[in-house]
Amino acid sequence: MKCLLWPFAIVGTAGAAAFVGDKTIGWRHSVQNHKQHNIIISISSCSSNTAWLYDPCQARCHPTALCMAGKKAVASEPAYWIDVTDHVAIVNDGDNRRIKFTIRGNPKVLVRHRTARGFMYNPSKAAQDLFRDCLLEALPQEHHPVIIDSGDSDLDIPTVMFPENQFLKLSLTFRMKRPNNHFIGSKPGTGRLKPNAPRKYYNNRSGDVDNLCKFVMDSLNQVLYADDRQVVCLNAIKLLDSDGDCKGSTDVEISTLNDEDENNIIL
Repeated sequence: MKCLLWPFAIVGTAGAAAFVGDKTIGWRHSVQNHKQHNIIISISSCSSNTAWLYDPCQARCHPTALCMAGKKAVASEPAYWIDVTDHVAIVNDGDNRRIKFTIRGNPKVLVRHRTARGFMYNPSKAAQDLFRDCLLEALPQEHHPVIIDSGDSDLDIPTVMFPENQFLKLSLTFRMKRPNNHFIGSKPGTGRLKPNAPRKYYNNRSGDVDNLCKFVMDSLNQVLYADDRQVVCLNAIKLLDSDGDCKGSTDVEISTLNDEDENNIIL
């Protein structure tokens, strides 16, 4: 079948290929260049709805969904992105540190590591990499993790905003993407929510809140903190997204634990 991957495509020196997770699902037979990096790739088979796509402008890969339409598959929007209206709020006052940010996109759970052909792999790696990339894109450069080369790669631990001697409080708000049947005519859009659609909570199979937390906590390792074991206080809530097109988002707030926080913890 022919797959139209727009505006990205996997292109390498040995040819072009489409990837599903860690597997190659098809090699390029012919490539035709168009405006804005449109590339048509012939793929022999396609057994999944997720593909790795290469962005030649930013020189990096993005996981994306393949929307099947007849004999064509069209690349949809990325799993995560940063809205131009979103800003990273940072307080850096000695030991009193705090950061707050939002990553757009339907929240995902952390999938357990799997073994295939004798190798162990992380099925969530592609989504986690994109989650980190979105954060680093919005994060001021002075707060990016810095790796100092010690000559021993095993000892090269990044210098991060929250070093390993600090204990942290993490607050997460997961705004889940609404299903199409919550909208008038099953067409998502601003102001199109049905009057009888659930307002906040919805008991569906969108993922357990603890596994949603694990995805974020593991993704931020050596990006904002040295290890997620530093998080000793965790607040999390899962809601339906009611903002704009209701496509979902994750609100993250991390702060150093202080005496007031400790007094509010019920033992």
